Amino acid sequence: MQTRKKIKIVVTSLAVVLAATHILFPKISIDLITVFLLALAIVPWLESLFKSVELPGGLKLEFQDLQKIETDAKKIGLLKEDVGNQDIDVEVHDRKLFVEIAEQNQDLALLSLRIEIEKSLRGIAEKYGIATSRFSIINLLKELASRGIITQDENSVLKNMVKTLNQAAHGVEYDQRNAKWVIEVGPKIIEALQSKVEFRGGNFSHTNPEAKEHWIDKSFRECDWTTNFEWGECIKKHRGLWKKEVDNVYNALMRNLDAEKQEKLTESQISWEKQLKIDSDLVFSFEDMQLKVGREGLFIAAMSFMNRVRQRALELEEILTLLD
Repeated sequence: MQTRKKIKIVVTSLAVVLAATHILFPKISIDLITVFLLALAIVPWLESLFKSVELPGGLKLEFQDLQKIETDAKKIGLLKEDVGNQDIDVEVHDRKLFVEIAEQNQDLALLSLRIEIEKSLRGIAEKYGIATSRFSIINLLKELASRGIITQDENSVLKNMVKTLNQAAHGVEYDQRNAKWVIEVGPKIIEALQSKVEFRGGNFSHTNPEAKEHWIDKSFRECDWTTNFEWGECIKKHRGLWKKEVDNVYNALMRNLDAEKQEKLTESQISWEKQLKIDSDLVFSFEDMQLKVGREGLFIAAMSFMNRVRQRALELEEILTLLD
C-alpha cells in the first residue's frame, strides 16, 4: 500500500510540475505527441493501480484481467503450472481455431475462445443429462457447480473468464499480449474442460490410451498435505467428490434408460451402497485397529474405500458413455 501511495504522489507531483512549467513558461509548447509518449512511459509503472487505461484515439490497454484469470486457474488446478521457460508448442493442442485467429484478429480470437468454452461446458452438461437450452452460460456454470460437476472455484474462475471474454463481442480493443495469451492459455483451458467428458474405458471395454486423467484423480494427486490430519482431510474431500460423481452419473443414466434397465440399475446401486457400508462398518469396527495398523494404516484403509467409490463412478460413467 505504501508503494502505491508513493507512486501516486510521484505521478501527481510530476503532473503539477508540468502544469506549473506551462504557466511560468507559456512559450514552451508541449504538443499532443509529447503528452502521449509521457503517458506511455508512465503507464507500465501503474499496472498495479488500475485495470485499464484509455489513451487518445480510442486505444485501450488491458493489463490485469486475463493475467489474474490465468493465475486463479492455476491455483485451483484448472491450468497446469508452467514448467521452466519452455515455449508452448501450439501443435500439441490440435491448433484450435481461436489459436489461428489470434494470429490475425485478437477480438475474434477472444470471442472464439469464449464460444469454445461454452461448447465445452454444454458438452459436460449434456453428459450428465442437463438440458442446456434452459441455461445461459453463467447460469449453466452455477448449475454444474451446484451438482458438484465442477468445483465452486472452477465456477468462479470460469465465470470471470467468460465475462472478460464477452468484452470482445462489444468492440473492446486489446493489446498484443492478449493474442499471445489466447495462443498459450486457451488450448489448456479447453483441454481441462474436455477431460470431464473423456471416454476412458477399462471396465467393460478397451481402455482408451488417449484419455486424459480424470479431474478428481488430478485434484487428489495434487492435494497439498504435510500432516496426517491434512492427508485424512484430502481423502475425505475426494471421497465426497467421487460420491457426487457417482450420484451425477447415476441420475444421468436413469434419464437415458428404459423402465426395465432403470429397475436393474436401481437394484445394482442399492446393492453396491449396502455392500460398501457393510465392509466399511466391519473394517472400522475394531477398537484396536489403530494400535495394530497405526494411524497411517487408518488413512490407507480410508483411501481404499475412496477408491471403491471412484471405481463405481468410472463403471457408471463407462456405461453412460457407451449408451451414446
